[in-house]
Amino acid sequence: MLVEYSALILWTLTAITIVLLAPGSIYVIALSTFGAIIAASLLIAWAAEASESSISRGLALAIVAIVQTIPEYFVEGTIAWKAGKEPEPGIWTHNVIANFTGANRLLTGFGWPLILLTLIIQRRRNGQQGATTIALRREQSVEVVFMLGASLYYVWVLIQAELTIFDAIVWVGIFVAYMWMLARLPRGKESTEEPPLGPSRAIVEIKSTRKKTAAILGLFLFAGLTFVLITDSFVTTIQKLAEMFLLGLLGSGAVFFTIQWIAPVLSEFPEKVTAFNWARQITLAPLALLNFISSSVNELTALVALIPVVYFVSSRGAGSIPLGQLQWIEIFLTMSQSLYACASLLDLKYDIQNALVLLVLWAISTAVIEARLLVAILFLVFAAWETLRSRGHIVVFNAFRETLRKGVFRRT
Repeated sequence: MLVEYSALILWTLTAITIVLLAPGSIYVIALSTFGAIIAASLLIAWAAEASESSISRGLALAIVAIVQTIPEYFVEGTIAWKAGKEPEPGIWTHNVIANFTGANRLLTGFGWPLILLTLIIQRRRNGQQGATTIALRREQSVEVVFMLGASLYYVWVLIQAELTIFDAIVWVGIFVAYMWMLARLPRGKESTEEPPLGPSRAIVEIKSTRKKTAAILGLFLFAGLTFVLITDSFVTTIQKLAEMFLLGLLGSGAVFFTIQWIAPVLSEFPEKVTAFNWARQITLAPLALLNFISSSVNELTALVALIPVVYFVSSRGAGSIPLGQLQWIEIFLTMSQSLYACASLLDLKYDIQNALVLLVLWAISTAVIEARLLVAILFLVFAAWETLRSRGHIVVFNAFRETLRKGVFRRT
């Protein structure tokens, strides 16, 4: 396993050196920084998986989800900072929500179906027959309810057509409440719990607690420093490549489209690998889905809260970020897709029909930009239909109240 760690660290060090000493070559910068984003994200993901300890499974997965999305925080913060420094609304203000919307839609539109597809393939390899669904436990309704609540708040964002500091306060409040509730849940007995696989297991097997902690913290700090040094070049390179190759095809939306998908694809790659490995083990498939739900809550609250805060600081109090027509549609589509994803879990079960709706509509909205408003409306229609389909089997809210009573507010 030392080979994998050494190779990733060497790549990131090379990328940092290139960014600092040879910033003029756009293709070299692109190759090195794109690879370094993946490398540093993998290091963070492995360290995060190894850091799970005697806390509730939900909290452990939430922490892993936060750490895995650190690259997105750096990318989003860099774009918001650049937007605040513009003398008037310009290219970066126009693109300030691109990474956030792309990351969230990639997670639910592609990531969630990927888990079920992986599970189906693995079950057939094992000769198992019957319908394939992923069932969550009742206490895992906490993640679903918070994702639903965070998604519904975007109705207000769309009404006011801007991002404000007040919104950031609300999102941070939701996120803090979410983490607090997960922290209150007892760990319990996890029948599906298994040691991590691959490189993260190498850290877990370090016998000395001090050395294990040092290894985890060292990887976090190294990856964090990597993002500090390369993110600005990474974002600027995406902009330049979009203007060079896609401007004639996509017009003024070229940079937005490129930031929206390149950054999330690279930064979420380790998260997809982790979920893929869990889904292959069949019994851990619910944990893979739960990990993605936690990431969605994180992105819908804490990640987007970073935008108005950084913009406010960078612009020295310039105020809110207005949403143009493009930004409004993008947030509407992100909200609608998220609401359908929540509707598919009202019975705490996720099936192939839910996965196909998410995957097909996500693919259409990604390939056909002009269809995004229509796709957003379709997601809401399917969400309503899913709610009707689940009537009589909606357990998520009762399960949430039960979890609050017996777990979060239990007497100690």
